[in-house]
Amino acid sequence: MKKAIAYLRFSSPIQQYGDSLKRQNRLVEEWLEANPDYLLDDLTYKDLGISAYHGTHATRGAFSDFMDAVEGGYIEYGTALLVESLDRLSREKIGEATERLKSILKAGIDVVTLSDHTHYTKDSLDDPYSLIKAILIAQRANEESEIKSRRMKSAWKKKREEAAASGKIITRSCPRWLKVNQRGDSFELIPEHARTIKEIFRLRLKGQSLNGIVKMLNDKKVITLTGEIGVWNPSTIEKILVNKALIGINVPSYRTIANGIQEIPGYFPRVISDTTFYAVREFRKPPFGKDKHTDNPYLINLFRSVMKCKVCGHSIILNSIDGKGMGYYVCPMRRLHRCNTPSIRRDIADVNLITTVVIHADKFQTNSTSRGSTRSLQDRNIEVLKSIDKLIEALQIAPEVTALAEKIKALHKEFKSNEVTMRVAKNKQRLAVSEDVTNLDLTLKEDREKCRRFIFKTFKEIVLDTENKTCDICFSNGFKLINFPLLKSTNSEQLISALAYTDDSTLIL
Repeated sequence: MKKAIAYLRFSSPIQQYGDSLKRQNRLVEEWLEANPDYLLDDLTYKDLGISAYHGTHATRGAFSDFMDAVEGGYIEYGTALLVESLDRLSREKIGEATERLKSILKAGIDVVTLSDHTHYTKDSLDDPYSLIKAILIAQRANEESEIKSRRMKSAWKKKREEAAASGKIITRSCPRWLKVNQRGDSFELIPEHARTIKEIFRLRLKGQSLNGIVKMLNDKKVITLTGEIGVWNPSTIEKILVNKALIGINVPSYRTIANGIQEIPGYFPRVISDTTFYAVREFRKPPFGKDKHTDNPYLINLFRSVMKCKVCGHSIILNSIDGKGMGYYVCPMRRLHRCNTPSIRRDIADVNLITTVVIHADKFQTNSTSRGSTRSLQDRNIEVLKSIDKLIEALQIAPEVTALAEKIKALHKEFKSNEVTMRVAKNKQRLAVSEDVTNLDLTLKEDREKCRRFIFKTFKEIVLDTENKTCDICFSNGFKLINFPLLKSTNSEQLISALAYTDDSTLIL
């Protein structure tokens, strides 16, 4: 059977509550019913709330992953990409849009537009009518997006002008210490939150550190701006201290500032004076001549967002890094008195993790894939083929063959589905271990960043037990290495050879 892959996209996050996604899914199902020789891949690419007008979906969305898979040869020749219409692939200018379509077709991947039942193939590149049709669709999509963009910009510009002139609110969106009044035409302070913010500024002006302020607020059980108790943290305090909305200013986003959009003074009710606000801002400026170590390569945490605390689950951070040392791994909740796990030396832990596990990641990936889900699917397919053989024998003597034929059809579909799943798993494996990290110099910032990206793709999480100086390592493909010692060296060859003696996807040390 041929394979089909669905690509679903809509531009605005608010569309998730509408009919767009349901409509696209329905069109995919209808096409598959009309084309039973195609089997839908389990892997569906979705860009939900990502625009194709500026090509964002092709640089950081799921469509980008699809194009990487096409260029890497991981999508089979003759596979059909199912889209509602060509404008789901791109709403860019004609040149970029048609080149994107051509690159897919040149790779031997068909494109099926479900709304008009058009099937583009590699041969379509030599068909003038097909190309002209695609170009016209691309032009229409780009013009529609450009018109929508101009209208939205014009509407927002008018709203901002009215807000600056009369104080009329642009949207009901506002900081958490404010709420919209009953008339719905302006904002008003929430007294409890306003008192808390004034206290935060008072403590900061007295010289209290961010952690000191956090401890005081949590000890006094002061409610947060989100209505919780005991969960104040330094980053929240820092964000409050620099928010110009506290002195009434509406600050546009960075993107709109680049387009010339200005701040609107007096838009929000004032909480504190300008003098107090800017006096606290001075606290954030470093003393003259202080070395901030911005060029220190060890400020790059190789395991950022991957390494977790076993006790509370928070992401482990770095601490006490200076020009002489690499510092420690520590749970951020410890200084907030919400976790009591000790810190652990980073230099030794990094050496053991990198030399024993990270640079040999492909060994764990290969073994776990063959022993894990892929093996069970292979075993299942053997059973499926045996069942099909038995049913074929039964067909020769059975008076009624309809039911048996349906069973054979269902088993055949399951067999193909399992094959697709195994192929996707192997493709993911190849993508995950395709980079060579053995020759990286981890004293260089650029190489440390490459290694960090590799670790982020290869490992799902590394859970630190700093009390026992061990960690549980979970690879992105599901393989687990339990109780790996962080401060004791482990022979990587012995560890890898031990994989041959385990039948599941977990190795306990």
